[in-house]
Amino acid sequence: MKPTRDEHIAELVTPIELDLRILAALAGDRTLNAREENIMQRLQAERGEKLYADMLYALTHRAFPSKQAKHLWEEILAHRRLLNSKLARDVGISVAAHDYMVNQAHLLQNPVLVEKGKLESLASIATRDGLTGLFDHASFQHKLRDEIERQSRYGNHLSVILIDLDNFKAVNDTFGHGEGDLVLKRVADLMMAHTRRLDTAARYGGEEFVLILPEADAKAAKAFAERLRQSIADAFATSPYKVTASIGVTTRDKDNEADAQTLLEQADRRMYAAKKSGKNRVVAEDEIKTTLF
Repeated sequence: MKPTRDEHIAELVTPIELDLRILAALAGDRTLNAREENIMQRLQAERGEKLYADMLYALTHRAFPSKQAKHLWEEILAHRRLLNSKLARDVGISVAAHDYMVNQAHLLQNPVLVEKGKLESLASIATRDGLTGLFDHASFQHKLRDEIERQSRYGNHLSVILIDLDNFKAVNDTFGHGEGDLVLKRVADLMMAHTRRLDTAARYGGEEFVLILPEADAKAAKAFAERLRQSIADAFATSPYKVTASIGVTTRDKDNEADAQTLLEQADRRMYAAKKSGKNRVVAEDEIKTTLF
């Protein structure tokens, strides 16, 4: 059966790895730096001929089969040389690609040009929670699946932290939803202050938050959660409302190869255990029940 367009898109590498700077280097515009060289070597080893489809998707946001993409890439490079010769200046890989795809191959119609910074800004807005600025629920789910796939491939650790604010309903009921919104923003700021660049912080819903910590084992994730819990408690220690956090932690590794839903269920179960056992605490293991005979 012929693959669908959606199936082609599902196979593509994430744009964060194959950006326009790397494409420009592949087109001969610039030299790869050491970090980019490592990325390219890995992508070439992993993707093989599929890399051409990744490159075209990064340029045009259209998915093509690998063999067709390879042919189109070669045609785009030749078209660029022709344009450069006729115009006596370098048009760049992006302009050459769009001109070829629209006017020669007729594979694109009415493309819209958007300045790169604005496009990134629009993409960021579309994936962010409007109140806190953290990733929204849907974006978090997508990122978690991506990180699980990456962790499965390289065998590193991956931890998920689920956070529920204690006594938050009392804030809304007593001080109003505007004050509650300020609490949520403050907690989001604390999360961002603690996270690394590779981590993902998201608003899971209501007063629940979630974090993805790539390459963090169970010990490191629990230590991180404890620091965050203490920061939240300290932030509201002198406020009229004593907001704290109940936190559940789970880690995906060779002993726990859970899928996304199961990881979230594990973290949620442990978060509930933290709340049930007194709130303002971190639980990183399931409760062990013993039976007396």
